[in-house]
Amino acid sequence: MKSETFEASIQRGSNQLYVRSDKTVAIKNGAFVKLGTNDIFYRAESSEKINLKKKFTRNENVLTVKGDYNYKLSPHDKCKITFDEYEAVEISHIGESSSTFKIGQKIYVLGGTTSSSSGNLTGEYTIMEVAKITPNGEITQAKIIKPGLYITPPKNPTQVTDEDGKRIEMNIEFDGASTISILERDFEGVNGTAAETKLKTAYPLPAGVEKGELTVSKQVILLDKEYSHESFSNQLCQITFDYSPVSGIPLLPPNTIDPQTTYNEGIRIIDQKLLDLEKRITRIENMNY
Repeated sequence: MKSETFEASIQRGSNQLYVRSDKTVAIKNGAFVKLGTNDIFYRAESSEKINLKKKFTRNENVLTVKGDYNYKLSPHDKCKITFDEYEAVEISHIGESSSTFKIGQKIYVLGGTTSSSSGNLTGEYTIMEVAKITPNGEITQAKIIKPGLYITPPKNPTQVTDEDGKRIEMNIEFDGASTISILERDFEGVNGTAAETKLKTAYPLPAGVEKGELTVSKQVILLDKEYSHESFSNQLCQITFDYSPVSGIPLLPPNTIDPQTTYNEGIRIIDQKLLDLEKRITRIENMNY
């Protein structure tokens, strides 16, 4: 099996190596793992896929979550973001109008902050259709044909207009949307303390989003021992599955990022094997006397 290079992060004193979110690494128990610039080999025991899910508050392009997520989250990780969105569910009151309308005529709700995206810059406003009118053309009943999608819904009484600008006031009830937006953002910076972690995104969320929930899916490689050197974030690591079948001496993989460390680890294992052999020989010789 070929070796693999990848970017990962680890905190001193931990045996959990967090792989960057856009990468999945093949794992085999006992495989040698080279961690950044460290010249000591570690061995992989297993790996797992985790989904970090946290509520956040937002200020400009910085998302703040509770708890310390240094090295668990790193620059260039991708996250999925959801937040509260609302849609029109009921028309509770229709005001009087000095204008005339027709049955079947479309009318449009004004106000509120729509939930926009890169594919829909204006967002979705609530659209209704006139269902009943008085003999004078005043609206007595309307039905919602498109509920819209809002970050902040319009306040009552709500202004409603037709294409010609004729207006009427209505009270409209809004509730949580039946479908939600899922936005993706990359982290540019991660700054954590014991109490909270600030995650700087590549660009801000839509206006009006002050809080929500983020999810990051990552692979975690479990090592055979705790990492005892300086913590690092997003350094180049390499895993190799090539080693001798009897003594488990690592073999130089193609395109190795550090042949010296691989060579030194092989010498260390050989040296230990020779030492063990000498001890056995000494014990046998002592038994003969």
